[in-house]
Amino acid sequence: MIGLRIFAKWVMIVGLCLMFLSAGIDKLIGHPETTIAFQAFGFPYWFQVVIGLGEVLGGLGLLIKKYTRYAAFTLAVIMLGATITLLIHGDTITVAIPFVLLLVFLLIGRQSGSKKQPNQATST
Repeated sequence: MIGLRIFAKWVMIVGLCLMFLSAGIDKLIGHPETTIAFQAFGFPYWFQVVIGLGEVLGGLGLLIKKYTRYAAFTLAVIMLGATITLLIHGDTITVAIPFVLLLVFLLIGRQSGSKKQPNQATST
């Protein structure tokens, strides 16, 4: 049972990694549809590049245990921004996608940081 749970977790992590690598690369290379969407929301091109870089690094960071927590929280912040942007622009249909991803990344970040530390004796 634990083996299946670990396998499912890695399938999800790799899927999220690939999804954010793809989305980030689209932003970094200036894919026309992505650039048009950022312009429609009123964001400058440099912001698209920053978000793309965050998505690429965040996606890769999910795969490295040492950086999983930071990557998850970085992607959570990006998804919070996407959620707010879509709400401000009245897109109440697709806002569910970044909102659910926000929750997923908060859970991943919380889980990856919840390693039980051995009790340390304090000297007085």
